[in-house]
Amino acid sequence: MTESEIRARLKAWIIEHTKSAATADFSDDTPILERGLLSSLDIVEFVLYIEHLRDEELDTEDIDPEVFTSINTLYAAFF
Repeated sequence: MTESEIRARLKAWIIEHTKSAATADFSDDTPILERGLLSSLDIVEFVLYIEHLRDEELDTEDIDPEVFTSINTLYAAFF
């Protein structure tokens, strides 16, 4: 899977699961948690989705909350 495909899938997952209407201008730099796009329960599911995309488990103890800042930080941290 290419970088652009991974980024597109991450964005699509967030848009599909968000309760917020603030996704019209959603970009790779959009602050995910600051805009309230995902709840804490969504984050748990999102981590499972990232593991699926990576085909590898994440060590949740090593995950820094800052990586959930944007698509850019998620991609840099996990892919």
